[in-house]
Amino acid sequence: MESRTRKRSSLNNNEDRISTLPNVLLHHILSFLDAVQVVQTCVLSKRWMNVWKSHPYLDFNFETFSSLITSYYYDDDMNNFTDFISHVLVRRNNVKAFKLSLDTRRDCQYSVVESLIYYAVKHHVEEMSINTAHWDVPIVLPRCFFDCESLRSLKLKVDGGLALPKSLGLQSLKTLHLGGAQNFDGKIFSSCPNLENLTIEDICLNVVENFNIHALSLKSLEILNWRYNRIKQGCKVMLVAPKLTSFKFDGNTPLFWSEVNLTSLDDVNVVLQRYYHNHYYPFYVVEDEYISEEEETEQGLGLNLIKMLHQFCSAKSLTLSMNIIEVLSKVPAALNKHPSPFSNLKYLKLKTDHKDVTLPAHVLNYFLRSSSLLKVCF
Repeated sequence: MESRTRKRSSLNNNEDRISTLPNVLLHHILSFLDAVQVVQTCVLSKRWMNVWKSHPYLDFNFETFSSLITSYYYDDDMNNFTDFISHVLVRRNNVKAFKLSLDTRRDCQYSVVESLIYYAVKHHVEEMSINTAHWDVPIVLPRCFFDCESLRSLKLKVDGGLALPKSLGLQSLKTLHLGGAQNFDGKIFSSCPNLENLTIEDICLNVVENFNIHALSLKSLEILNWRYNRIKQGCKVMLVAPKLTSFKFDGNTPLFWSEVNLTSLDDVNVVLQRYYHNHYYPFYVVEDEYISEEEETEQGLGLNLIKMLHQFCSAKSLTLSMNIIEVLSKVPAALNKHPSPFSNLKYLKLKTDHKDVTLPAHVLNYFLRSSSLLKVCF
């Protein structure tokens, strides 16, 4: 009876029960907030005055910062944001930084990126994300970064360009997201022996003829925003990933493969962006097929798509955008000449924004010939 009375009394007195939690729980709660919001908690009470200094999650987001601390000019906002990052890093306790994130999506000084990387390596960061822009010259990352033994998850996305070394040397890395990298041959992936998840986004390979992905532990691969005006004509991807089970592709030109062996592949998702309607679109046709200039737009694209899809013959689930179906529907002769190899296919999933869509009979039959128990989902 007495204990119940005490509980009621504490509730009536608006007891601050959150502040009584241990730091590990407070840090978990604060992990959902931006760094500027985390620092602002220091004004709540004496209990909160130093909590942010040992917070292991550092999320520096320029959009959030500028919405909370505004000035009349963008340059002032960016300078204030840069100063804020410096003050946090200097005043923070000398404890491990589990996760460090920088998101500006606008032109950012290289010194900011460099200081964050040095801080991350020194404080044994496990997860790091840098999403920014640098338009003067490609960003070159400091050498010490590629010897970081604690790093398990890394996102590097730099609009304007990211220059990479010949080797990453990240022995513990399991997840890697690369965006904006320029003219590298892909051999860096072989220096990450534990890499399991790889995303390659908006890269520029206009002088690269062969792009290599050699990752023996790789399970999931995404190649996004593969654009014909950033890829050298005839550039081929060589993939050595015996454990790969999931693959996603999104681009406006088909992906050309050299010899690959994807026998463990289960789930494939392919999206073709709609730029192919441009009359001047440069379609590339493989050497063993002749396509006249008049047929190049439809026949060339259709044939190249078929060639790409055939590399996923072991897939059990295949997701395609509806414009891929549209392209395939226009090349019935190519479908007959190159029969479907999908003997393991169980699910054909079609992405569409419209309710009333139909799958052309000859395209459906193309897939059914090799998989009579196929289930089609919209």
